[in-house]
Amino acid sequence: MKLSQIRRKRYGLLGLAFALAFFVAAQFVVTAYVKLDTVYKHRMNYNMFLEDRGMIEVVIEEMAKTIKRDGLTDYAILIGNSVAWGTNESSEHSLGRYLSDLATSAEGEDKLQAVFNLSAPSIMAGDAYTLLLMMEDRGIKTDNVMIGLSYSAFVEPKPGPRQVFWLGDYLRTQDPKAFADVLPHLQANGFEYKEGWKHAEEQALETLLHRIPVVKYKEVIPAYWEQRKAGTDLLGDPRAWNEKQFSEKWLADPSYLSFFDPQPFDMSESNWGVYFMNKIAELQQGKRLLTFVSGGNGELSKKEVTNPGYVANTEAIETYLQGLGSPYLIMQDKIDPNLFTDHVHLTKEGNELLARFVWDTWTGKGE
Repeated sequence: MKLSQIRRKRYGLLGLAFALAFFVAAQFVVTAYVKLDTVYKHRMNYNMFLEDRGMIEVVIEEMAKTIKRDGLTDYAILIGNSVAWGTNESSEHSLGRYLSDLATSAEGEDKLQAVFNLSAPSIMAGDAYTLLLMMEDRGIKTDNVMIGLSYSAFVEPKPGPRQVFWLGDYLRTQDPKAFADVLPHLQANGFEYKEGWKHAEEQALETLLHRIPVVKYKEVIPAYWEQRKAGTDLLGDPRAWNEKQFSEKWLADPSYLSFFDPQPFDMSESNWGVYFMNKIAELQQGKRLLTFVSGGNGELSKKEVTNPGYVANTEAIETYLQGLGSPYLIMQDKIDPNLFTDHVHLTKEGNELLARFVWDTWTGKGE
């Protein structure tokens, strides 16, 4: 072999070694960079979640690391939909922030070290159940759990939102029996079900890729810096509803009306909201569980929330929650309509008041 060929080969090997060393170093740098506050601030970063549903694994993983690092033993988990997440308000004015303030500033046996908010818009009871199983897998205690639902969580989908809206693939792994039960409903509402070799191959590849930090965090870091650049994590318009215009067309839209569907509820396990709340209640036996059901705007949605069917269904939800034997809170008409930003979401003052209602019920100081 000529000397020039030996040199080229040596340089090629050196280049390969350098590239490999750089790749390995990048994994350590990226892993060290991502912390809980990269993906979470009083609530998880919804834009990241929209870009990559697998980001929920990152949030849970970083939560587990924080709990272990800080030696946390007394904390609560909050899981709910867009009301609990805080749509139309920033994280600083969200339910998660206000509830955490109340919990960490309490005295005596009521005091908690943290409240972790894993809420997100459109989360259903099936997603909440799946999240609890995922957290237990990561060693996160679920001794103190608060579940936030809405009236619409019990509305029959015909068709309608999937009752495991986001996390169907995770439910498939966490509880195959529950997944098999709900699968026909999920498929009827747009869930892409894969099976056989193709599914196994995709799962294996995804598992492998998510072990590589630069792949695992590929959406996380750019989204984090995009939010930092924007200077806010506000999604929506925080003004009170009566400072906005809601057209008759919007108030007659089927997606709006379905939120308040007055058709009589079937509160058996044929109702997926009931099915998965029963699963949660079973999971929480011997632990603490509080469920709150957000209310509709008593002025903007007055026609809907005073409909006899809506009133009867709300009473049916309350009767069901009474039967679970754990604390609950029905929020209809408990918050002034002026503290709503639309038909269901709240202003910062509304979120603060909701936090007080939830906390007082949790500590036994409510009505």
